Amino acid sequence: MNIDFLPYFLVAFLVIAWGSAFGLTSMALEGFSPVETSFGRTALAAIVVTGVAIISGQGVPNTILEWRWLSLLGIFGLAAPVTLLSWAQLSIPSSVASIFISSVPLFILLATRIILREPVSRRKWIGFAIGFAGLAWLSGPAAINQIGTAGQSLAQLACILVAVGYASGGIIIKVMPSIPSLRATAGTMISGAVFLLPFGYSAFETALGAPMFPLIALVVLGILPSGIGQNIRYVVIKRRGPVFMSVVGFLIPVWAGFVGFFILDEPLTWHTVSAYSIILIGLLISRDRVKRA
Repeated sequence: MNIDFLPYFLVAFLVIAWGSAFGLTSMALEGFSPVETSFGRTALAAIVVTGVAIISGQGVPNTILEWRWLSLLGIFGLAAPVTLLSWAQLSIPSSVASIFISSVPLFILLATRIILREPVSRRKWIGFAIGFAGLAWLSGPAAINQIGTAGQSLAQLACILVAVGYASGGIIIKVMPSIPSLRATAGTMISGAVFLLPFGYSAFETALGAPMFPLIALVVLGILPSGIGQNIRYVVIKRRGPVFMSVVGFLIPVWAGFVGFFILDEPLTWHTVSAYSIILIGLLISRDRVKRA
């Protein structure tokens, strides 16, 4: 029985890259506005990935059909969610935002069943629900109590739209025609950058006087989580589907805890250990059973 291990390694890379994006975004926001940050990272990713796509021979999208699909993905599955999340985090704590964003796997399960009409096992529903409960517990009772707080309704609604946008992006990749990965990522980033240009063009002027560390953070965001990360996301979804890809949302907090304990010397409490345990139990339950020949 041959097992395709490549998607597992790619998911592990995404957990590290996207898990690091939260800290990089916070650093970038010290010198740029939320929309400037979103536009800057998307535009940088577009430049880098387009160059690599051209050098590799894949080039950029060259048909109306390809541009139609990739524009849909770039706007609704990338640019809009990233911008909304940055804006929302100005008003609500990251712990509250994380509860909403961690619902992405559940939205993907729902879309897989209703839109793609693919069967979803009871194990997946139960496992993902347990994983979501673990993430909510990790955020803490204080964060849960803030959900629905007056004055934060718009920001919390934005987080829900972010989760729907990320889930929609996974479904779009699944149903769209097969396009070489670098070409697809280049078209997605170009579309996202063009969409954000009228709102974030001031990032060019801001960059001239921005402090060094926010500028470096923005460049790293553009190359690693946005450029390389989105290309890997496309590959994984095409190989294994959006449900498999969605487990990244559950594993990112576990990676953050690993970094905090082993690198940043942060304390590891029983609360966090119990939350990580619940998350991992949920993922173990959600695994598809291996079919034996």
